[in-house]
This record gives sequence, C-alpha cells and structure tokens, in this order.
Amino acid sequence: MLALFRVDPPATRSREAKCQHAGMSVDGYRAMTSALRDFLDLVATAGPGADVDALTTDLRRWTDRLAPHRVDESRRVFGERFDLPDRGQTMTPLFVPRLVTTVRAEGVARFGEYFLGSNGAAHGGAVPLLFDEVLGHVVLARGLRARTAYLHTEYRAITPIGRDLTVRARVDRVSGRKLFLTAELSDGDAVCAESEALFVELRDGAP
Repeated sequence: MLALFRVDPPATRSREAKCQHAGMSVDGYRAMTSALRDFLDLVATAGPGADVDALTTDLRRWTDRLAPHRVDESRRVFGERFDLPDRGQTMTPLFVPRLVTTVRAEGVARFGEYFLGSNGAAHGGAVPLLFDEVLGHVVLARGLRARTAYLHTEYRAITPIGRDLTVRARVDRVSGRKLFLTAELSDGDAVCAESEALFVELRDGAP
C-alpha cells in the first residue's frame, strides 16, 4: 500500500478513539469496506443470470443486522477513517494518497466498474466527485472546516475505469476564508480532466 502522509484533525482522532472503544476491529472495518467496493463493482457487471432473488434476501438480512447499530453523525466512522486510503467509505472512486500537505495532495485513483458510464469510460459525474474528495484532503490537512462553494471541471480525455490514474491537487491562493484550488487527473501523459474549485472556511458555529 502507498504511504499516507497527512495531518489528522482532532475530531478525526476522537472518532477513531470512539470506534476503538466500542470494540470495532480496525482491520475488520477496512476489510468490510473493501469487500463492499468489490460487491458494488460486481453488481454493476452482473448479467441476467445472476440469482437476484437470493441476493436480495441476503441484502435485506444484512440491512436488518446493521439497523440496530445506527448512531448519530458525531459517532459515525464511515468516511472518517483517515488512516485508511479511502477514509473507510465507498461513496467515491478509490483514492490512495501518496502525499498530503497543507498546500497540495497527490496520489493514485482508480474508478471501479461501479463508476462506469459507457464504452469503458468513467461516468462524467464521478470525476468531479473524485476531485472534491482529493481537494478536501488538502483543506482538512490545514485543520479547517470548509464547504465546497463551486467546483468547475473540464474534461480533456476519456477517464478509463480499472486503471491506476494519477491525481494531483494544490492550493493556488487564499483570500480570507476562501481557498482557491486546482486539480488534475491524468492517465500517464494524457490529462483526463482538470478542475478549479473554491472552498470557504466555515465560521464558528456554522453547520
């Protein structure tokens, strides 16, 4: 696995402590989200011969098993595990950071079959979703709570699925509570997409 370099916000460490205190296995949670990613990819590629009725029964059984364990947002670990390459979530294409600092981020991204648009290309909406994820790592490394004000994406070439791609992000300038950032996704020497974004730091007490 690629090394992860970042500054974890205190809130993240606190939630990890709650997770461990509750007896949740660190390796177990990682394995579970990884298995879920694999499952979603297989759902996307399943043909008409799949035993849909049996799968539906299993899914409902898993849903019933998880339902009693619902907690409020402050106690959830989904998307809050910064010690894991995907933060312990499956909502976005996989991003494995190689470097995250207060001014830039770089790593490897992979779009699984679940994110297929057509003809071997990733769905256009999945690309800005990845950019928002990567840019958010830089913002969080600065110890800030911020919201995405806008994220403009330009598509330069097809974004292939099932391949390791390079994604880079950086802070271009800061103006008060505003952070202007850019990002680039590439497949070797070919630039797949570029993005410009504005993140706005939240005021104290803002949701």
